[in-house]
Amino acid sequence: MIKLTDYNGRDHYLAPAAIARVTEAGVSSQWHGIRSIVRTFDGQTLEVRDTPEEIAGQVRGRSHVPD
Repeated sequence: MIKLTDYNGRDHYLAPAAIARVTEAGVSSQWHGIRSIVRTFDGQTLEVRDTPEEIAGQVRGRSHVPD
């Protein structure tokens, strides 16, 4: 599982296999603290504070949830 934080500060724990796509948020979204848009295979969309690079790092390098 990886840990993602939404723009309201709530933590979400997500299985990497559930992620369909991660895209960098647009400029206007970034102004509001949203760094990435995460879409899952079941159709959910999460607007999160984590950058695409941070999410990719969690998926590649960690098998546990970071503190």
